Amino acid sequence: MSLTSSKKIIFWGITILFPFLFLLLVEVGLRIGGYNEEAQELFIEAPSDSNFLVTNSSFIGRYFPAFTPTVAPNPFRKEKKPNTFRVFVFGGSSAQGFPYNFYYSFAEQLEQKLLLNTEGLTVEVINLGMTAVNSYVIRDLSYRTLPYQPDAILIYAGHNEYYGSFGVGSTQFGLMNSRRLKLCILGLKNLRLYQYLESLLKQSHSPTNDRRTLMAKVVKESDIALKGSIFRDGVEQFEQNMNDVLDLYEKEKVPVYLSTIASNLKDQAPLSDNREAIQKFEEAQSFYSNSEYSLALASFIEAKELDGIRFRAPERVNEAIRDFAKTSNVELVEVESLLREKSDSKIEDASLFIDHLHPNSKGHKLIASKFFDHLLELEIIKDHYRPTDFKVPQSVSKFEETYSNTSISRLLMGYPFQKNLSQEEELRRFDKIYTTYLKSSYIDSIAASAARNRHVVAEALTKVINEGRNRNDTLTVVSHYYELLKWQLNSTELIDKGIEYTVNNRSIDNYLINILSQILNEGQYDPRYMDVLSAVYIINGELDKAKYWLDESERMGSNTPMLYYNLARYHILKGDTVKASGYYNRFRQSQQSN
Repeated sequence: MSLTSSKKIIFWGITILFPFLFLLLVEVGLRIGGYNEEAQELFIEAPSDSNFLVTNSSFIGRYFPAFTPTVAPNPFRKEKKPNTFRVFVFGGSSAQGFPYNFYYSFAEQLEQKLLLNTEGLTVEVINLGMTAVNSYVIRDLSYRTLPYQPDAILIYAGHNEYYGSFGVGSTQFGLMNSRRLKLCILGLKNLRLYQYLESLLKQSHSPTNDRRTLMAKVVKESDIALKGSIFRDGVEQFEQNMNDVLDLYEKEKVPVYLSTIASNLKDQAPLSDNREAIQKFEEAQSFYSNSEYSLALASFIEAKELDGIRFRAPERVNEAIRDFAKTSNVELVEVESLLREKSDSKIEDASLFIDHLHPNSKGHKLIASKFFDHLLELEIIKDHYRPTDFKVPQSVSKFEETYSNTSISRLLMGYPFQKNLSQEEELRRFDKIYTTYLKSSYIDSIAASAARNRHVVAEALTKVINEGRNRNDTLTVVSHYYELLKWQLNSTELIDKGIEYTVNNRSIDNYLINILSQILNEGQYDPRYMDVLSAVYIINGELDKAKYWLDESERMGSNTPMLYYNLARYHILKGDTVKASGYYNRFRQSQQSN
């Protein structure tokens, strides 16, 4: 090869490589300069305690072009302790708990149920359910959970394959329904240069006064025909992405609990104007009126299948979920069958759904119990299982009821529930409902305001508690203390106030047991709280549960009068008067020394 030819090759090689080298240098420079550093990790240190991690909302924003969804603030330990059961939950807004605050989601209900019914086990249920999340986001997030050593994965997902982020019929990263392109974009989002260019693009768009609901904004394809190409693309992307997720966890030997999904069949008419779907729905209603329930169910399902506005997942999604469950590391959780069986009509209806597909509080508790029953088969749960008669609080507070109803009212005033309304008319109709709440009780007014982001929820709950104290309304105070502590589990002052208010009232022991179980689990492992908890268990005759916490309090070095008094009562009830007398004497002595 001549010298001239070699120079030409070098010249063209440099020419071709220069743009890539330049981009690489820009990427390195952005990283060294710390550009967008706060948005690089899924989990970051909790602001209140650097020993804990929480989900990073700045990171979550990468999946959504126009908004950042709310994610549950579930803290978990940076360093996983022995005897820790750590669970990650994936899904969309139903998993998130919409329209409720995070502590009424099935994930939080499950954690509370695990806390009540185990001993010596630290429980961490990290809820990654978010509005508009579908299988692309779940696939991306799944890889990022592995460094945190999950003991189980729970998935309740499938409704957002058409209109969720990267959905085939969505305005959010629709991208010509090319799976390769979408996965490529998700990969590029890890680059600082891409993040910088994306931020410039967002800034270039003029601010909008669009105040429509998210459901109205995300719909690009409003008539997705059954078995058409877009319909098939939605099912296929779910199958392919979930297959990747399940393969990943199988290789890591992490058990996956994959749930079928449900939606409101009986009390939700088709959202589209598809004539055949509407006729099927009317036919189903007629069958039901004539007590022909099996025919009614089949027709309600068919009406949903024909509904071209596909916010409710088609039957093909549940078929795919059941097929996945045939693989070795996947356990099927039949939520669809459960909610059908437990609905008042024996067809999924408004008794368990708050709208077209979001479970109500009763529905969330049923889902939590279903997952709980499956988790009981794990060895780590079997080893620590100690059942109790106490339950997770069964009803939502007055604040939460109005908070959720306000959010749902806004949703139902918009597309696709209401069609051909101007934005102004939508808002006018909703404002009429909202104003009614504002003019109602004190709790209604502040809850409605919080739902519209005019009050921070924790601050609103504090005001409700103070108002309840002024009226000597014990149930109002305690039920809202239970919720407030979910936001501020590191606040010793708040914890002590809540316990002080509840400790002498037997009618609310259920709340107190739940509060104390959560506090002790979340790092406030203090003998003072163990002594109160053991006292409540003794009063309610659960002596085995009481003994565990008595032993723990002693092990932690407690020598308080309350501990000795509890031990004396425990041994009296167990029939050991000698030990009871000894502890009672120590109780008297500790009182005198204090």
